[in-house]
Amino acid sequence: MSESDTPPILIVDDQEKLLRLIVMLMTRIGFPDVEGVTSAPEALERMRQRRYALVISDLDMEPMDGLSLLREIRADDTLMNTPFMLTESSFDFEDINLAHQAGADAFILKPFDMAVLKTKLKQVLNRKPRKREAPIASESSLSVEFPMLGKF
Repeated sequence: MSESDTPPILIVDDQEKLLRLIVMLMTRIGFPDVEGVTSAPEALERMRQRRYALVISDLDMEPMDGLSLLREIRADDTLMNTPFMLTESSFDFEDINLAHQAGADAFILKPFDMAVLKTKLKQVLNRKPRKREAPIASESSLSVEFPMLGKF
């Protein structure tokens, strides 16, 4: 499989060491096209230039946190269907509730448990597109082979 067959993943984390670690981890489990950015505004800029199969963002970032990034993405008609996972070392009920209301597809605790990460990736990448009042064309129904995850 060539790199162009695998949809790109965008990782957003303001801690550079952790960002590099997550990018490396995603590459290792079968995603050859993974980009990392250290801020939510930079993530939005990248997303407006390139289509991503998934965004994995840290919740606790400055000046714009992961929840604000998620709300911006869901409010944008072009980006609204981009699957979105939030990461954090701990979530409280309020975080989960707010993120769910904002349209998060999944949550995963750091450090990542590989089995949980793979399961959540499959769930998120296989979900149905969101709909607004007026249905928009569903561009992406992924049917891609990810080496370590199997067929989607």
